[in-house]
Amino acid sequence: MSLTDKTIANSYKDLLQLDNSNNGIGGAGTLVKDGEGSSTMLTLGQRNTKIQPTAHNHSQTFRVQDTSGNNILNVDTSNSLVKVNETQTTANTQYLRFIGKSIDVDNGTHIAVPINPNPSGSAVTFGTATNPEAPSVSNNGDDWIHYLHYVDTNITVDAVTILVGGNGASGDALNFHLCSIATSDGTTVSSWSGTTIVADHVGMGTAGYEQFYRESLSIQSADVDAGNYLALTIEGNGTNSDYSVNALVRYHIR
Repeated sequence: MSLTDKTIANSYKDLLQLDNSNNGIGGAGTLVKDGEGSSTMLTLGQRNTKIQPTAHNHSQTFRVQDTSGNNILNVDTSNSLVKVNETQTTANTQYLRFIGKSIDVDNGTHIAVPINPNPSGSAVTFGTATNPEAPSVSNNGDDWIHYLHYVDTNITVDAVTILVGGNGASGDALNFHLCSIATSDGTTVSSWSGTTIVADHVGMGTAGYEQFYRESLSIQSADVDAGNYLALTIEGNGTNSDYSVNALVRYHIR
């Protein structure tokens, strides 16, 4: 719109102003309003600029786009996310990997997959129930540390992808669980207070060493709070093969 030949009465509502008693922009910031006094999301100051929704949060509160209208930067105040780039991935996306070599699955037992592919010591198991349950630390603290990822800030798990292959001519049906393990202990950990299933895949069929498999786990409880530990388990319904596992966990910081 051009202001040419427009009177103040016919155009003032479309003008942006500071409503600051003719004092201009303040050092701490002044809310920008239209000519009728309705507030915008924008606060301008000599030392800072702020964008804050006035009515309600929105999934596209602030956007930067290319010439084709594709989002390059999107601030989502509804979900407290900042998404970036062509894929609009959460800006602080991180990755965690679990890698196990020739894991000897035992019919019905949940066996932990290590962070390091060649851990020393004994395997850590999570029982034989439908879902894994972390056992107490009993004279095997040196074994546990090979299987745990400590969560030092609140995170949300976005995806878990499993690559798995067996070393036998025939395979077994496999179950995978990504677990969040809670403890009431401080810096000296000797017991667990609960196990939450973050993601799982139950009944993955395998047919031996002529191929490997890629599967995605279903997210069950995405948010993992600081102070918990992440562990991945594999369970087989037989003993036809030992299995190598390469698991990728994608998450972002909340």
